[in-house]
Amino acid sequence: MKLIFFTCLFCLASAGFLKGQSSSSTVYKDLATKKFFAVSMMTRVVEGERIYIVENKKVDKLTYDSFQLARRNMENCRPCILKVYNGSNQLLREGVYYTDAPVGWEKIYYPNGKIKISGQYKENSTNDWGDLCTRHYCGVKIGRWTYFDEGGKQLYAEDWKDGEFIRQIPEQLTPEIWKMEFVFQGKDAENFPLRVEQISEIDIIPRYKNKAHAVLTVKLYIEAVGYRSFVSKYGVDEFKGIDTRKLLLASGIPMDKNPRFILEVLKGENNVGRLYLTIAK
Repeated sequence: MKLIFFTCLFCLASAGFLKGQSSSSTVYKDLATKKFFAVSMMTRVVEGERIYIVENKKVDKLTYDSFQLARRNMENCRPCILKVYNGSNQLLREGVYYTDAPVGWEKIYYPNGKIKISGQYKENSTNDWGDLCTRHYCGVKIGRWTYFDEGGKQLYAEDWKDGEFIRQIPEQLTPEIWKMEFVFQGKDAENFPLRVEQISEIDIIPRYKNKAHAVLTVKLYIEAVGYRSFVSKYGVDEFKGIDTRKLLLASGIPMDKNPRFILEVLKGENNVGRLYLTIAK
């Protein structure tokens, strides 16, 4: 089976082009508007015949190829106003993107067409579109983000500054984590070479939007090519006491097979943080 994945935000198909701009204060001028449909796609071979599937429905090759060709429209959004629809032609979201990177205003919609969330990402005024994420221009929230109910009534707002959460107005009762930090000896543990026994020394720090806190679960995965994935589960405080050397032995994966260690933090069933560890040789 061959699966077609679009890894950043959504799978896309079918495009149209208009001219337009949503804000007179933006640094972008005369952006094209491109319409896409977010769909899942895959192919598989059944009894020697290749089957084409879009949105869990069998389609002919011509239809499938038309969705495939739409990938070029995402690549050519440099930047553009992107309008994303589902398979029922309902508008899901629209905003300013550079390929798959949000770089301007954004609106997300309810199925009834009412705005659910409205906000702004940092704009790129440099005219240099290389390494956007490295240069802190990819999906960086700024200013006020406003949340509405399905009737159009404002529920609450959030203030952001250069990707950092400032406050929630009014503060909500539901616990929300806006950032998960993994810290080792006071430094960001991402890409920090660690010995296996040092993994349990990582401090897992959730940054909440409000005073409401949640019960979190930590999962440690040990994986290697040709071996079954090994997973162990803990509370955040419990994690600090684990023996990762013993866990590696229990996994049955030899160190010379270059096992990969992954930390995942869950709130209920929802992933709220993930860290791919770099292990010192």
